[in-house]
Amino acid sequence: MSKKGLFSFLKDIHSLVLMSFFIALYAVFSWLAIYITNDLRFNLTFIPAAWAAAIFGPVAGGITGVFGDLLGWIIRPNGPFFPGFTISGFATGVIFGLFLYKKEITLKRAILAAASVVLIVELGLNTIWIMLLYGNAFKVLIAGRLIKALIVLPVQVLVLCSTGYFFKRNPNLVYHNR
Repeated sequence: MSKKGLFSFLKDIHSLVLMSFFIALYAVFSWLAIYITNDLRFNLTFIPAAWAAAIFGPVAGGITGVFGDLLGWIIRPNGPFFPGFTISGFATGVIFGLFLYKKEITLKRAILAAASVVLIVELGLNTIWIMLLYGNAFKVLIAGRLIKALIVLPVQVLVLCSTGYFFKRNPNLVYHNR
């Protein structure tokens, strides 16, 4: 049995096709965002990034976040392009990969992964990007962002636990890539 590296998904056509699907799904989910305000929206882009990260590793999760964000903006731009959110997409995929790749997706692991993404990306990076874009003060943004975090966290945990259940029931999808 050969040991596969973090970039081995680039050498297999099945893996590349699946990664392309995840990137396209990320772009579609970015269109389906629910806007509360200009700086507060809900979407499901974390799902394909988490799936790519769980199956292929943190690098693949990050690549899915980057190219999914770029493709989503190219197809349906919402204002000027801002690379900060592309960095957030990369960070989301990498964080999910660190928690989920080559590991069973348990409730504890799902909570840790989702909490890390919410704290680092949603409350951290994305708040900084919005402050830079709109010039709002941290105090103005944080209340709405905290409410969003409290809503997003259980949704992410539920999706990750469901993903873990699906992967357990369909091991050929996941484990031939590991």
